[in-house]
Amino acid sequence: MSGPAEEAPCDLEVRLLRGLRIAQTVITLVILVGLGLPNLLAGASAFHPAWAGPLGWGLFVLVAAVDAVLVARHRFWGRARVPVALGVLALAVLTALALDPAQVAGPPHVGYGVVGWIWVLLFAGARLRGLVVLIAVHLLFLLGLLVASGRTDRITLVAFAVTAVGVTSFQLAVALAGSALRRVARQAAEAAESEARARTAEEVARTVHADREARYAELRAVALPLLQGIGDGTLAPADPEVQQAAARAAARLRRMFAEEGDAGDALAGELAALIDIAERRGVVVRYSERGRRPVLPPDAAGALLASAEAALHAARAAARVTLAGVGGAVVVGVVTDGAARVPVQDVADVGTSTVEAGGATWVEARWAPRS
Repeated sequence: MSGPAEEAPCDLEVRLLRGLRIAQTVITLVILVGLGLPNLLAGASAFHPAWAGPLGWGLFVLVAAVDAVLVARHRFWGRARVPVALGVLALAVLTALALDPAQVAGPPHVGYGVVGWIWVLLFAGARLRGLVVLIAVHLLFLLGLLVASGRTDRITLVAFAVTAVGVTSFQLAVALAGSALRRVARQAAEAAESEARARTAEEVARTVHADREARYAELRAVALPLLQGIGDGTLAPADPEVQQAAARAAARLRRMFAEEGDAGDALAGELAALIDIAERRGVVVRYSERGRRPVLPPDAAGALLASAEAALHAARAAARVTLAGVGGAVVVGVVTDGAARVPVQDVADVGTSTVEAGGATWVEARWAPRS
């Protein structure tokens, strides 16, 4: 019966409260069957009409039985709690009004000692303010009945007060224990969640660090021999192959610096992966970023990456990639030396244009939200 309108209990809270809720259900059923039923049968003639007492007792048992089913299923009353609690209060009032005035708060009064336990069951896992208010309203109503019937002698009032304090203090103590368990469970769950987040962040940082180290090692394997060869004269700077290798190393180095400046940009990271693939084919890729970019919806980011992938796949020897933020829009531009077949994108707020001239192809994919 738990509903979305109230805070859902965490798993640890459910487990901790389950033992206490079982004890509360047992206490309530023992009072109803072991104490309430014999007193009800012995004083059935005190009710007018006679069926009022048995009916009230039966409905109290029904509520306790439903709660037992919820406990077995690890569920709470949720949004049904308040209407059921008010219905129990109305039932307690009607049961008291059906009694002989002399029997109010006496042994036949089936709801007097048990109605508070019913509310304890209902308010398990919830704030206790409603429970306290209901108990106070019920006791004030019974006190008003005593006064209205003229039973204001000291013995009657003292006995009523002693019974009321004794019963309600026990009920509130059990309810407070449940509230304390709920608070401890919440704190434990938050601590566990915080620890899990810290472990995840640490693992991500470790993975990113290992990836960067691998990429830097790969760059050193390419750039250092090139620099050493140029330095000791074994490689000629005028050699076209040396120039192409230097251009590839410089482009990769510039892209690494750009990624370091915006490590949290998923689009830039995916674009870097596409450039890596192109460079492994021997394509020299120049990469640049500019402007501030908003976070794109996943489908829009996928559309922009698909256009860039198609353009880079068509590159034979060289390509230029630009990732820019322009007035709230995000633009991915790719210029290649091959004929690109860019797929048609049917994604909201995404447009693609392709221009071919002089053996080169310019592809621009733009995400520009309308509002």
